[in-house]
Amino acid sequence: MANPKYKWEKLESMHAIRVFTTLIPHGKNVYAIGGCDEKGTPINSFEVFDAETKKWTDLDPMPTKRAGVAGAIVGNKLVAIGGVSETQTPLDAVEIFDLEGKKWSKVETLPEPLMGVSVLVRDNKILLIGGMAKNTNPKELFIEYDIEKNQWKQLPPMPNPRYASSAFLINDKIYILGGRQGKLPCLALDMFDFSLDKWESLENIPSKRVFAMYAATDTHIFSMGGLGQPASKGFTNTCEVYNIEKKSWTVGNNMMVKRGDFAIGICGGKVVCAGGLTNDGKPTKRVEAYDVKKNKWLQLPDCDQGHSSCGYTVTDGKFYVVGGLSGEMGPCPFADVLQVE
Repeated sequence: MANPKYKWEKLESMHAIRVFTTLIPHGKNVYAIGGCDEKGTPINSFEVFDAETKKWTDLDPMPTKRAGVAGAIVGNKLVAIGGVSETQTPLDAVEIFDLEGKKWSKVETLPEPLMGVSVLVRDNKILLIGGMAKNTNPKELFIEYDIEKNQWKQLPPMPNPRYASSAFLINDKIYILGGRQGKLPCLALDMFDFSLDKWESLENIPSKRVFAMYAATDTHIFSMGGLGQPASKGFTNTCEVYNIEKKSWTVGNNMMVKRGDFAIGICGGKVVCAGGLTNDGKPTKRVEAYDVKKNKWLQLPDCDQGHSSCGYTVTDGKFYVVGGLSGEMGPCPFADVLQVE
């Protein structure tokens, strides 16, 4: 798809205003769980968007109010893990929503309260990596949850402790990068090879940034934007690309807009960056896409609303961006979807 034509569609707003919500796709549905309301208080709101009817439906709320919850779906079970509590501390709560029975149940808790964890699904098991503990220390945790046995299992710990990182399962290997260690950015890129049952530390991310955003294809990992270090440098338009086969980073052409805390995903064969905060301190509507083969950025149509600290996901070739901070009204319930015509 050399020159895809992108188009935004404004969707029905969510029923709940929320920032720091988590989106989990499943078939034609997108689930929005938790987040913070307009007062910054974690909520237990749980909604589902049906791509066919284009309607949001309220589901039974989570038993535990939380924001920044980690979530995944295995079979017909949606699993909500950890996150930030009403007292602004990490949670150890793990809860499962049966997508058929429409009921929540509490299951085996985490080994300790955690926020800012990364989760993946492999062989019908949930893999959890890193996180921040109650003492604010970053963790090197790598653990596996077996839904059938309701049991957590320790795996080889990650070489570099971190939280708020991004993890990708590519060719049966886990790649995890970015995140933070306290207030400092973590530059490490670590890879776990299941065939060898061990971690390997790869070449570090080239530049220091926090609130950078990450995406991946089967061949490349992308590190985009973020707040420069020191923070007085402001948001950047940095574009760095890791070639998985060559095991090396290159610096790509700069993004058009300096930004951080934006929505990112692979859509139409390109890396789409939507919204985020810019150096004027306001959420932006600007959207652009990166073509790795041409090392070129394309300006796409603006989003209907600005979004930062939002939920986002790509499913069925569509890029959903919901909630977060809007330039017009602060925390918002707005929902938009980008698709290729």
